[in-house]
Amino acid sequence: MSYLELDFKSREAITPRRRERRARTPLSFTRLLRGLTALATLVGGVYLSLSLLPDSEAKVEDSNLKQQRLHYSVLLPSRQIDPSTAVVEDLIPTEPSAPSSSNPWNTVQIKTGDTLASIFSGLGLSATTTYEVDNLNKQTKQLRKIRPGQNISVLMDDDKQLVSLKYMPDITQTLEVKRQEDGSLSSQLIHHPLEAIPVFRSGTINSSLFEAAADSGISENIIMELASIFGWDIDFALDIREGDQFSIVYNELYKDGDKIRDGRILAAEFINQGDTYRAVYYTDPKGDSGYFSPDGKSMRKAFLRSPVKFSRISSRFSNRRWHPILSKWRSHKGVDYAAPTGTPIRAAGDGKVNFTGTKGGYGKTVILQHGGKYTTLYAHMSRYARGMKKGKKIKQGQVIGYVGKTGLASGPHLHYEFRLNGVHRNPLTIKLPAAEPVNKAYKAHFEQETKSYLSMLELMQNQVVAQLNQ
Repeated sequence: MSYLELDFKSREAITPRRRERRARTPLSFTRLLRGLTALATLVGGVYLSLSLLPDSEAKVEDSNLKQQRLHYSVLLPSRQIDPSTAVVEDLIPTEPSAPSSSNPWNTVQIKTGDTLASIFSGLGLSATTTYEVDNLNKQTKQLRKIRPGQNISVLMDDDKQLVSLKYMPDITQTLEVKRQEDGSLSSQLIHHPLEAIPVFRSGTINSSLFEAAADSGISENIIMELASIFGWDIDFALDIREGDQFSIVYNELYKDGDKIRDGRILAAEFINQGDTYRAVYYTDPKGDSGYFSPDGKSMRKAFLRSPVKFSRISSRFSNRRWHPILSKWRSHKGVDYAAPTGTPIRAAGDGKVNFTGTKGGYGKTVILQHGGKYTTLYAHMSRYARGMKKGKKIKQGQVIGYVGKTGLASGPHLHYEFRLNGVHRNPLTIKLPAAEPVNKAYKAHFEQETKSYLSMLELMQNQVVAQLNQ
């Protein structure tokens, strides 16, 4: 039998008598010397092994290299090793395990028709996870309104379980969903404030307000806000004249140096037919905000001057008007605003619904009660807004119905009536009651907070005038 055909067990089986004889042989000087030599070799090996153990703070030269070179500091043994009890296998240095690389984020750009369920399914996440995220709280319900072009980033573990999710509903906030240690999910909405930079713009009306605004580099949103601020004092459909002027200080909102959108108007002035109107934005210590004149009177009135966006006034308030349907003279106790069918009709003031239904020649009608003195009537509607029923509370500007031509009407328009203590008044000329002014207790605070806006408005106006006179 050759050496290659032997193994350890077979040798044990062949030579049992030789091993028994060796065990009974007396201890010789040569065997003792060999034992001491082996013990010295073992102690040296233990010391060398300990010196090669890696430091816990090993430094990696370049984590991007495929083969990394690790540097270790030498650790001296802190206690004496007993060679008789040392286990050599435990002291052999092993190659340090490479740090586990974190799983990459999966970023999905939302396409038309995508839903959270379809995105999760495409990533391998279960329907249970979709349900868990969707029904977590009000914040995560925003994921039901994802839009094409937006991104959703998802981090999963090796078992395809959701670890974290990030989604930006808009540029000012990020929704984060994270898996907690106990397995539950939590969410937070992180806000990214935009940098507000005040700017000044002014213009002179030659043909229309919107053309003058465009010539001055003012967006449509800002000019609509301007019209809303002064809309209780100026009828922008009837009162605007050539030569009217306006000046505005408003915020432009930036993020990382890029303009995102326009902010709110801080101060504004409008000169209409020689009359000057000024407004400034103010937030009182209670957090209530609004636009006020420089002396603290509210720019907001208790009633809108016009409850509908119209193309023209087709019929004015009159005690004697020829009725186009009845073909006879009769009084016209309101104002008719010509507008396309379906144009939204807004409540002129805060109040509650007093009547909803068909009312003779008025057709489909809504009547609102405003406190104890005032009522307003809206007639010839094509349909009512949802929820219009008697007793419902209404806010100023809330849509209550839509323009039509029901009842005795030759074309689509809104018939609007304004009554004081049951008596009809001309909506175009009546002096509207104002909303509450700045609280007297906040008057000093109001002046302190708004003087910088007004000073900015005056300063920029003076600079414009100086440039024109040069």
